[in-house]
Parts: sequence; structure tokens; C-alpha cells
Amino acid sequence: MSQIKLLSESTQRKIAAGEVITRPVSVVKELVENALDARATKIEIEVNRGGKDLIRVTDNGTGMDHDDAIHCIERHATSKLSEIDDLRRLRTFGFRGEALASIASVGRLRIETCPANVSFTAATASVALATLIDAEEGKITDVRETGRPPGTTISVQALFYNLPVRRTFLKSDNYELKLIIELVKGYTLAYPQIHFSLIGDGKSVLLLPPAAGLRDRLVAFLDKAELESLAEISIDNPTLSVRGFLTNPALARPRSSMQLVFFNLRPVRYRVITRAVYEAYGPTLGGRNPSFILFFEADPENVDVNIHPTKQEVKFGDERFLFDFTVQAARQALRLEGVAPSAPEGLYTPQSEFSFAADAAQTAQTFWQLHNTYLFAQVQTGYVIIDQHIAHERILYEDLLKPQDRPMTQPLLFPIPIELNPAEFAVFDETKEILSSLGIETKVFSGRTVVVEAVPAGSRLGRNDLAELFTEISRLEKTDLNYREEIAKVVACKSSVKAGQPLSQPEIESLINRLFACQNPYFCPHGRPIVIKISLEDLAKRFGRI
Repeated sequence: MSQIKLLSESTQRKIAAGEVITRPVSVVKELVENALDARATKIEIEVNRGGKDLIRVTDNGTGMDHDDAIHCIERHATSKLSEIDDLRRLRTFGFRGEALASIASVGRLRIETCPANVSFTAATASVALATLIDAEEGKITDVRETGRPPGTTISVQALFYNLPVRRTFLKSDNYELKLIIELVKGYTLAYPQIHFSLIGDGKSVLLLPPAAGLRDRLVAFLDKAELESLAEISIDNPTLSVRGFLTNPALARPRSSMQLVFFNLRPVRYRVITRAVYEAYGPTLGGRNPSFILFFEADPENVDVNIHPTKQEVKFGDERFLFDFTVQAARQALRLEGVAPSAPEGLYTPQSEFSFAADAAQTAQTFWQLHNTYLFAQVQTGYVIIDQHIAHERILYEDLLKPQDRPMTQPLLFPIPIELNPAEFAVFDETKEILSSLGIETKVFSGRTVVVEAVPAGSRLGRNDLAELFTEISRLEKTDLNYREEIAKVVACKSSVKAGQPLSQPEIESLINRLFACQNPYFCPHGRPIVIKISLEDLAKRFGRI
């Protein structure tokens, strides 16, 4: 006997709703985003018992006419796209047409809406003909005309009333309200020009009239000291731009006030960006946590917003570039604001460039190598520690990309054959001209075997390095506008001296001299710090001399 059976329509709706609506804050998110998509300039949110009993969102946006109001609670009914290719160009929050249908499946839904383009008469100067819809279990139970100003009010009562197990898994009213406050806070920062209000159990929780800009809006959420210490970040790139604020590392705290990331004004969780920000601060944090609010803008075709049912996660097309870009942009912002490392083992940054040049000129000596990995150089004010691998990586990277020169090549006495897998060989075939321009000369021997005949001068590429090089290149995004630069980063990394490799005194001196002749000697192409400085004052403090 067959054991496979079709689920009822009601069960299907509840399962689908469970992917989108997980708790009250999910409902608030969907309704606020609908209001923003409707170009509202005023959004009012009201919740009771953390949203368990009531969620009501009122906006003054474009509203809906009678027919749209009826269709809006149907599954996959949306005004945001009409075909799959539209996903590549999305600039709206909603697009799947699942939100209201899901909410109507797990709560008692009421929609009151009036289109903004209705004509008013003297008798209806304050209200206009509108539509009221009640829905339950995903189906409309009542439709009638009503009066209200243009815009929309959506009320959700008794969330999960028909899913008692899900309702019991919700946390305390205060906890659910806290989640809603944090969510709304994010939208108020992304849209400072919009009036927001949030009422919880009849009490005003947030009341934020329109603000002139992001910094003015932040006044409501940060204390004076943290607000005054903000380092502004504003970097534009053909592929990606970022703006926002980061706190001075000296004012980082055990627990941060906020860590918010937005992509095309969509609040998201993005671990790559968070890791990059912490990488940018480096050891200056001393185990503490910074606050930051970062707004990234990119062509929608480079951002996938459809990887999670709740749309709280996105994926940028080239995450390696995103990481590097964020690290460098954050460091530049902190340097522009005069943020110096507060820990003794601080990064050796461009603020100290001139003092280092003076020190080095007077101390042309006592280089030495620690564990065949770190180089120590005495300078007049203390000493510096250099990571030999990433220092060499920076040198080679800049040599490879010098605009006026083709890199010098080093012919191999014994050419190295490399067997590539099908994916690697396909990428090799597309990138062999780029590799040649970067000093790696190759030819196809037979089948998928590639023979490397020459490598960039000064590189230390062996058979394993070359095999890894082709593997890593095959993982790069070919659509990246900086594709050649990304390949150069891989070539430089695989070509550079490794940790654990002994160097002679002349080799150490040459590497250090070449490093400080680089355009950017302080960070490797992937954003890691190359140089750390320990001053005599730091040492004296550690030994109790001062």
C-alpha cells in the first residue's frame, strides 16, 4: 500500500509560513519592509506582549486599490518582479510574494489600505474610500469598503494561534520586544529621513522624527563619548562602495553598542564583513568589541538576496574581494580619523612612516630572524617585527602589477609539468594570457598537462606551489572587475618566501629594503598587517622602568 500522500493545502501553507515567519520580529520585518517599498515617509509600529497578541504597522505610503488588496495575500503574488531574470536587478525589499500569505496562514490578518492617487472631495477631506480585508488560515473571510487616509495599516493578532507548539517556543514578552526594537533600530538608521515610532504595550519605546542624516540619527542610540569618537568611512570602488561609521579602538568595549551591516540598504547578517572589520582593527582591540554601522552599495546583479527565506542573508559575488575591500576601507577610515593603536603591540601604520625612515637611516644594522618566520630590525626608538612571508607577498604583488613594466621572468632549468583537473584546465585556458602578463610562461604538453617554463623573477614557486596556484585561480570569480589583480594576489602568495624558511643576512636586508620601497609596505594584498613596532617606551613600561 502506498505510504506517500499529498499534504493538505492548510498544512502546506503552515510549513511554507514557518520558513518565513519564525517569531513576531519576522512579521514586523516583513511589514516594515513593505511600508518602505511603498515609499512611506511615516511608519508607526504597535505591538502587544512582544508581538504575540498584536502587531500593527501603519504607513502613509502608496497603498493598494481593491483588487491589489485581495491579491496581496495569495502565495507568490508580488508587484516586485515578473520573471526570474528580475531577481538580478532587485532594488526592493520584498519580491517573492510570500510574506502576507505566510502571515495570513499563522495569524489573524487585517488589511486596511487606500491608494495614494484617489481623488478627494470636500466631504472626504481627511479620509478616502479604502478597502478592508480580514483573513484567517490563509483565506479571506471578509472584504468591505471603509474610510481612511491614503496608506496601509496591517494588523496581525494571535500569532501562531493555530500552531500552539510554535507559540510555546517563543520566549518572554520582553525578549521578543527586544528583538523587535533591535530590528526597527536598524531601519531607522538606514532611513533617517523617515519618521518611525514603536509602541509596546501602550508605551512609547521609540519615537524618531526625520533626521538630517545618519550621524544625527545615531544620537538616539550612542552615548556622547562614543558618538564623538566615530570614524567616518566613505570609500567608492567601481565594484563596491561603503559608507558609515566605526568607533575609535580606544573606546571599544567588552560589549559593543551596535554592529550593523546593510547591503543596498537591506539589513543583513554577513560574517565575512564582520571578520573583515575585526581584522582591520587588529590587536588594537585588546579583546574588546567595536561598534560599527556599515552601508555597502553594489550593483544588484553582484548581490544574491535570495539565499535565505527570510532574506536576512545575502551573498556578494566575490567574497574575497569583499573581505579585502572592507579591511582596507576600515583601516583607511581609522587612519584618517587619527586612530592610533592603543596596545603596546600596535600595528606599524603610515602615521609612523617618517619616524621609521629617520630611524632606518640612522640604524643600518642587528637584523635577525625568529623561528625562520619573523624578521626583527632594530630602530632608534625600539624595534620592528616583520612577517617575512606577507612582506615578500606585498613586494611581489606590487612588482607584478607595475603599470609601466612587464614583470621580469626567470626561465626554469627544468620546466615543471602540472596535471590539471577539467575545471582547472578550463580556467587555465581562459587565464593563460593573464598568467603570461604576470611572468608565468606555460604551454600545453598533452591532454590536461601544462608545463610551466618560466616564473616571475625572485619568486620561489615549486611544483606544489604551482599546483595550488592553479587550484586557487579556478576558485576565483571570473566576473570580478579586478580579476587580474585577484590572480596577481594568488601568484604573489604562492611565489613568496614561506614561514619556516631560513634567510641569510643579505636576503633579510634585501627583503626589508624592498618592502619599504613599496607603495603600501604596511599591509599585504589580503589586508593582513606586515609590520608591528615595539617602542622602547613600551618595553620600559613592561619591565616597570616607568
